[in-house]
Amino acid sequence: MAEPFVLRSLMEADLAAVAAIEEASDLPSRSLEARRTELDDERTRAVVLEVGSEVVGVGSLWLAPDDAHITSLAVAEEPRRRGHGRRLVTALVALAGSLGAEAVTLEVRASNGAARALYAGCGFEEVGERRRYYADGEDAVIMTLALGVGG
Repeated sequence: MAEPFVLRSLMEADLAAVAAIEEASDLPSRSLEARRTELDDERTRAVVLEVGSEVVGVGSLWLAPDDAHITSLAVAEEPRRRGHGRRLVTALVALAGSLGAEAVTLEVRASNGAARALYAGCGFEEVGERRRYYADGEDAVIMTLALGVGG
């Protein structure tokens, strides 16, 4: 039986849990102040996934006039491989479409086969690469999903 979960908008009270999830996922660190600023930025949206009363995942978008860019996606280590990543991607894509995006784009580490498979399973296609994109020099694969006009 699937675990009951809730997807909702990120709130300030979630920031410490989100920081811990992102740190454990080796995402670039951001200060709590930077995260607070994003809460008030009309170009960004973030969602969290809760199981019980615990935040177990987070995903965020940056919005441009006609497309959206997934800027981060992370699931806490213990509850991985239970469909939470797919739920977050699906929520972000739906949100982007509801806001008028015609496409959703992201970068993923070339070596991250699990994430690449997740995104491909959600309909994203590999369309290019960014050489030495990450601070450690690793390349990124660019992936995109066309939504069509109005999602």
